[in-house]
Amino acid sequence: MNEWLPNRYELKKESTYGLSHDFEGDIRNREIPTFLSLTKPRNRGFSFYPTLYHGSMKDTSLTASRGHATLAPSITVVNTHGTKKYRAYTCYRTASGDWRQVTGSAPMPDVPEEENPAVHELAKSMAVDAMKKNLRRKLATGKTGTPRTHRLSDAIALFWEDKKKRNINDNTRYTYEQQIASVGKKLPDKSIGSYSTAELQAVVDAIPESAKVLKGIYYLAVREGWIQATDDPTRYLHIPTAPKVRKAQTKHTEDWISNAPGLLLWLAEPTVTDPITGEKQTNRFHRFYALYLMEMGMGLRREEVLGLQWRDIDFDHRRVSVAERTIIEVKGKAIIKTSGGKTESASRLLPMSSTIADVLKAKRDNERGKPTDWVFHTGRGTHFKPSYLTSIWQELLLAYHNWAVRDDTARSKKTGKPRQWPNEKEMTKKQWSGAWYGPWRWRQHDNRHVAESIMEMHSVDWAVRKDILGHKKEADVTARYTHTTEKKRREAIELIDSELAPKEPEESYLTAGQLQAIEEEPDYN
Repeated sequence: MNEWLPNRYELKKESTYGLSHDFEGDIRNREIPTFLSLTKPRNRGFSFYPTLYHGSMKDTSLTASRGHATLAPSITVVNTHGTKKYRAYTCYRTASGDWRQVTGSAPMPDVPEEENPAVHELAKSMAVDAMKKNLRRKLATGKTGTPRTHRLSDAIALFWEDKKKRNINDNTRYTYEQQIASVGKKLPDKSIGSYSTAELQAVVDAIPESAKVLKGIYYLAVREGWIQATDDPTRYLHIPTAPKVRKAQTKHTEDWISNAPGLLLWLAEPTVTDPITGEKQTNRFHRFYALYLMEMGMGLRREEVLGLQWRDIDFDHRRVSVAERTIIEVKGKAIIKTSGGKTESASRLLPMSSTIADVLKAKRDNERGKPTDWVFHTGRGTHFKPSYLTSIWQELLLAYHNWAVRDDTARSKKTGKPRQWPNEKEMTKKQWSGAWYGPWRWRQHDNRHVAESIMEMHSVDWAVRKDILGHKKEADVTARYTHTTEKKRREAIELIDSELAPKEPEESYLTAGQLQAIEEEPDYN
């Protein structure tokens, strides 16, 4: 059947948000939106057989009928760089059979829609008007319906354009420039959709830091519609990750190791004496002595210590079965996990030092613990919440820090010698929470690093350390073919125990260098 293809075409009047206005433009050899209702205009002296495209619409807001499709735009709320906007969008099909999307945005009013719906309706209409304007511009560009082939250089330019909008600083820009330059040397400049995952993986293997840039480039390419999300080759990249090392760990680990014996000695006492007033006070943190001793002395994770029951401890052979169950926290609730620990190597049998075995045995006898009872529990006998122990740990460190400062002051007055830590002062809870990590303040998880660092200082074999800590990753070929014995693991545990062994009270928090400095100081008497 012959049909007219007009130079002027109009939207069907039933559309909403002011879409009854006419679109004008020369559509010969251009994109033909099928959502437009073609109407026979006044005699223009021009006709031929047009091809209109039907079929299933990808957008449920479009309804198709034989010969035309009716536009019903969808409007959604988007957040662009912290600014909320209304976005109108719809899909149309071109003469080449490709689906395209056209959008338009308008700022969203600050007033709630329930209070002033008219303002929001106006904003939505503005978004639709912007969408119409974008459609006119598309039709005016003379596109043939064949999508442009975007090259890697185009994607990099788009990447820089996006970073320019974000106002990145000079150091970040320099880092990106170095990474992009290295990518450009490895990859030829061809179509962005023609790269395979294998090609990009070869670049990432050679330059691991380039993975972030490649993912950013392809994310923008998908967002702009240059490629489909399913065709993004960076989705399947294997990105090597190095363990994150905090600056505090590299700077203060030795301080933590030197302060740990004094802390454990202070925790071991049910009552503590104020160094200045001589008043005795109950040590409310004494109940956590065995818990933190196991973290430092055996390198156990927090969830592993909390999951221990008395049946997991073999006092006859001085061994602990770790990660039979763990206590994790999900959305603020403590959950018992019985399917293993953090890694496949988390479930392990570890020897105990004589100090840890004696402390645990005394604790069990004092509490008359049953095999199914939790080793560390609340007053009601239930297991602890992991986040509770984290907050207790910081309160504990603050209390010990203030006690050590008072002891340092009292010792200085008694001996007439200068204070060992003249810059250290007593702190309030608010001051402590706002302080940075340092010689006296570290995370609960860093107790595990203390154990590992002690073994490394004494050159304990890597495979032994891996088995004790329950690590999964094998760093080198030697580890793959090296197997450890219980004797080696027990020697390492005893080594940690000797390093953490409590010293004399007045020397418990001094390093070897500090003690030597005191001995070399002249006698002021």
